[in-house]
Amino acid sequence: MKHHANSIGGSAVKLEAVRRRLEETQLNAVRELLTDKVITTICSECGYYFRERIFTPLVTIFHMIGAAISREGSFQSSWHNIGETGNSDTLSKARRRLPIAVWKRIHKWIASQIEAESREVSLWRGHRVIGVDGTCVSMSDEAELERVFGKSGSRQGRSRFPIARTIFGFDLFNITAVDYEIGAYKTGENKLFSELMPHFNKGDLIVGDRRFAGAKLYVDYIRADLEYITRAHQRLKIQRLTIRRWLDRNDYIVLMPIQKTYRHKDATLPESIEVRILKVTAIVRGRKESFWVVTSLLSAEQYPADEIRALYQRRWLVEGLIGEIKIWLGADVLRSKTEEGIQKELCARIIAFNLIRWLILKAAKEHGEAAERISFAATVRLIAAFSLKMSTAPFWMLPPLYEDLLEKIATSVVPCRPGRVEPRMKRRDQKHYPILKISRSEWRDINGIAA
Repeated sequence: MKHHANSIGGSAVKLEAVRRRLEETQLNAVRELLTDKVITTICSECGYYFRERIFTPLVTIFHMIGAAISREGSFQSSWHNIGETGNSDTLSKARRRLPIAVWKRIHKWIASQIEAESREVSLWRGHRVIGVDGTCVSMSDEAELERVFGKSGSRQGRSRFPIARTIFGFDLFNITAVDYEIGAYKTGENKLFSELMPHFNKGDLIVGDRRFAGAKLYVDYIRADLEYITRAHQRLKIQRLTIRRWLDRNDYIVLMPIQKTYRHKDATLPESIEVRILKVTAIVRGRKESFWVVTSLLSAEQYPADEIRALYQRRWLVEGLIGEIKIWLGADVLRSKTEEGIQKELCARIIAFNLIRWLILKAAKEHGEAAERISFAATVRLIAAFSLKMSTAPFWMLPPLYEDLLEKIATSVVPCRPGRVEPRMKRRDQKHYPILKISRSEWRDINGIAA
């Protein structure tokens, strides 16, 4: 295969010069946060030692994060955005060499740094507030991926592509991803969440919807030293609960029974647990709605009812945050073709999400803006633009460019639009091409296209 003299892997360019160029031109806008020293230290801690290749861990990591930030979302577009062309086969080998442990350790390090920087303002009455929810991501139609993750099934038939189920935990005050789990499509969200629970800190407050509700689950939360606020399960009969104490109108402490089927499986479970239930009235999808929430925060003096109601409504931020990861960072359809590649690609996108949110937090703090109001989409565009500027700027210009980036991020404020509800619909039709429902090779065999 013939290589251009200036392309990655080109024989006319010395190895050291190519490596240095790649390491110095990628995603400079976030290199102030995730430094080269941090990455090399994490590689050493994970026992990963590497030769001096063109694709070092620095190149591979920032390339995959760049692919997430790229609007197109492809691995090749990550090269093109820095003015390079790459060899896909060589890059695939570099991604395979880098162990998943390094990716997960980087994610943990970034999350811990953000928590340490914003701890004073991100706690609610001494608790870190974690909003949880699940979603599904699609991927290439590969036999290995179908075997590992499976496909969805319905009356209309099976899905055309493998689907993985994922669950996220977001800090609802600094608006970053604390942790995540991914599993097969048939794996329930509660099962994934049980694997996620040990990763949280003792005393964290879990805020979830009805999927994370139920007396048995509440016992699991308490055993894990976690507090909780969830919407009452749809099968719970509020009027049948035994009221232990009235705290206020529509605010009671009750006894919630645990089903016998659970107690037969686990003899250590009590017959019932004491919980607090409150009625919440909120605007949901443009309509006023009343529903009940259940919490372990029993003290009305320490945890006022109005604050608990407001905290549960804050959980709806999670829907938008998952959308940012799936749509703006391309996690909706993952491109890797192996199970390990899917794991790394999803982790890279969550790392990208946290780096973007970290920049937003820094910009908001420095310029006195509310981090929630700063546009995520604008920040993604600014990171791409400033990375190009910083890759060609002299060394002494980097600090003022970084400050300029923070200022522009802080000014990218989304207008306050309370009660704004719009349907998820497209106004413009896509190209009217038919959907290819079989593989391309099968289509060629059937239609007998001549060479």
